[in-house]
Amino acid sequence: MAAKYTYKGIQNNKYTEGKVEAINKDEASYKLKKQKIIITFLEKISGKEEIPEKKSKKTKKSKKAPKKVPIIEVIVFTKKLETMVRAGLPILETIAMIKNQTEEPGLKWVIEKIEQDVESGTPLSDAFSKHSQVFDNVYINLLRAGESSGKVDLFLKKLVIGMEKDEKIRSSIKGALSYPIVLFVVAMAVIILMMVYVVPVFQEMFAGVKGGLPAATQIVVNMSEFLRDPLRGGMLAGVIFGIYTATSLAIKKNYKIRRSWHKLILKLPLFGELISKSSLAKIAMIQGNLTAAGVPVIEALDISASAVDNIIIQEAMIDVKRGVFSGDPLSKLFESRGAIFPMTFTAMVSVGERTGNMEEMFESIALYYEEEMDVTVEKLTAMLEPVMIVFMGVTIGFILVAMYQPMFQMGGAL
Repeated sequence: MAAKYTYKGIQNNKYTEGKVEAINKDEASYKLKKQKIIITFLEKISGKEEIPEKKSKKTKKSKKAPKKVPIIEVIVFTKKLETMVRAGLPILETIAMIKNQTEEPGLKWVIEKIEQDVESGTPLSDAFSKHSQVFDNVYINLLRAGESSGKVDLFLKKLVIGMEKDEKIRSSIKGALSYPIVLFVVAMAVIILMMVYVVPVFQEMFAGVKGGLPAATQIVVNMSEFLRDPLRGGMLAGVIFGIYTATSLAIKKNYKIRRSWHKLILKLPLFGELISKSSLAKIAMIQGNLTAAGVPVIEALDISASAVDNIIIQEAMIDVKRGVFSGDPLSKLFESRGAIFPMTFTAMVSVGERTGNMEEMFESIALYYEEEMDVTVEKLTAMLEPVMIVFMGVTIGFILVAMYQPMFQMGGAL
């Protein structure tokens, strides 16, 4: 007598469930896939299952799982998956097509493993959850919600929008910092080149000047000699590199030092504002998506906290999560941590609680803080660019004036 299995799944973008007879789970999975059903649950309820003998076969050595996959590749993959699922293509055929179109080796390996798991009857979200280095908690929870509701394409679309916004936040922060950093690196490179190659030429020219060199010129010459000395200049470079490496390791390894560093960052003018607003936008975006997916509030808060990099904001989110156990409303819990969550944030959450439409309100909060973050980026760029240009101009100008000052003195004496 064949075994009987109960199943749940998605067929033609609609939720379906029922029973199927098969000699084993693999055959049951095969029968359901022939009916173009995306399996979300499959379990034996009666009868005896035949376990097939495992045939030994030579297989190629599989590559190791990738440590990381570029977020842009994941976004493109999710867009393709959403489009094909919405068009009604079978999930296995969709995954196989995307795998063949993918060039990034790490993602291709992951898609191949997902294809194998889904083919063997593993629910889609479970197949994705095995690759947490590529798909985070938010991704898995929204995919699982899509499976449960029979609206996989809808939640995949939410994922694409969320990841694109998250990438925009990251790009905005990088963009705000990249130009000033480039200016600073160029300025330091020019100064070092002048000290090592230009100043020595002037030093030889003024070697026999009567009465000695002017104070400014002597300072520049002394600095040049210091930098050119392999012992003193090399030691300074080693000390600077050592301090930087030690500080980076201490921040990475020691929780207390990392917490203090994150606290300091939040207090910096404009920089702290940028980190705070980008984190609030991300939290609101994730909360809105998870609320729409029907994820419990406590779990949603926990996932949101893990998605934020700053420890101080993480701790505030964890405190809010703990407060939910006592039955306090979210708006009150956010309000009690006003140093992290501004009045605008808590007021909009309060409106969402009163209207019962938290999903829409969190989307509004995310949009508001994304716009605020763009304004802060513009302010930061407008402030840093002139500062770096003035720094470069003053420093290089001082060196040039100091080098030409002996000429002016000689001209005056004549």
